[in-house]
Amino acid sequence: MKNLILFLNKIRFFMFFVFLQFITFYIIKSNSSFQQAGIFNSSSSISGWIFQKKTTISNYFSLVEENENLLHQNASLKKEALKNYTIITKNNIELNGKEYKQVYNYQPANLISNSTNSRKNILTLNVGSTKGIKKEMGVISTKGIIGFVKDVSANYCTVMSLANSQFRLNVKPKGDSCTGLLLWNKKDKINQATVVGIPLYFNINKGDTIVTQGSDGIFPRDEKIGIVEEIKIEKEKNTYILKLKLTVDFYAISSVFVIGNAQKEELNSLQNKTEK
Repeated sequence: MKNLILFLNKIRFFMFFVFLQFITFYIIKSNSSFQQAGIFNSSSSISGWIFQKKTTISNYFSLVEENENLLHQNASLKKEALKNYTIITKNNIELNGKEYKQVYNYQPANLISNSTNSRKNILTLNVGSTKGIKKEMGVISTKGIIGFVKDVSANYCTVMSLANSQFRLNVKPKGDSCTGLLLWNKKDKINQATVVGIPLYFNINKGDTIVTQGSDGIFPRDEKIGIVEEIKIEKEKNTYILKLKLTVDFYAISSVFVIGNAQKEELNSLQNKTEK
């Protein structure tokens, strides 16, 4: 008890000072709107800071939970990946007990040159026969078709662009069975094309996606080509004339894929025999 009294005696001036501070604070808060606003703003800043920290901590734990969900999703996707299935031969895989043969092979390539101001536009790629490139192979990007291989050297190849007046390809609306002919006519600009020959009894609308038919063996089925922007009618033939906006920007091509069809020679041989 004696020690407590001695301790209180030592700090009596400090305690008195704290007491006076409380009284001063109370008087200011009660009588001055300016000081009240200052105090309120200070307390709001402190509260905001505390709230921000709370939100950050809460978001962190939410992020942990989200990452956990993504891990589970990635695990599911990896289970479906082809690498988890048995490879029977170089071009064959076994998937769910069934054997599948690889038909299309994709060779990455980079653009060396690309003409866009001619009626017969040509691209040049940095791959050639040493990479297995042959004439009439299809060329695509991640956004859609580019053209097909015209000539080949050991290390390079030229490509007939879709934006070439000699380009022709069988196409169809996505999700439909009707067939039309894709071409690049004299009124088409770069990044535009025309489809002719689809009968009027098929329902075609603006915004429809036009894709490859796949019957020629150059491109796989359903590769994107363009979106229908304008619809006209060729009355003499009772067919549509469709104006497309291409999905590929031919001013901004850099990386592409050259497509090899393992069954192309067989298909060509059969079709030539039938035509004769």
